[in-house]
Amino acid sequence: MGRRRTETPQQRTRRARAAVSAPGALLVAGAGADEAAGAGLGWVFVLTAAAAAALAALLCPRGRTWWALAAPPLVIALVAAGAQLLAGAGGSGGSTVTAVVHWALDTFPAMAAAEATAAAVLAGRALRAGRGRRACHA
Repeated sequence: MGRRRTETPQQRTRRARAAVSAPGALLVAGAGADEAAGAGLGWVFVLTAAAAAALAALLCPRGRTWWALAAPPLVIALVAAGAQLLAGAGGSGGSTVTAVVHWALDTFPAMAAAEATAAAVLAGRALRAGRGRRACHA
């Protein structure tokens, strides 16, 4: 029987940084690409949000999978607001309330895609882990 290796604190820290920074960088790149195209946040942002959520769900440690479902809407909202503020979308002449409603409508598809993708990846991880335990005890 193989022995389970224990991780050092440095290895755990490196894994945690990768689980946060890689999906974050992917999401920022998608927002930047969509804003650079000039049409605001669109399908590129939605697709990169889903990919970032899947990556986060794959990289997160087993005991902390809850954040892979909890974090995407907040992170997507922050990245979208930042991207649209940097692109000057807030100065369209409307009120702040109108701008917030517009941002919420723009980011909802990305949030929904990210949540669905993260849930599917985490369900796959749970099923795969459960199958492995049953095979060992059969």
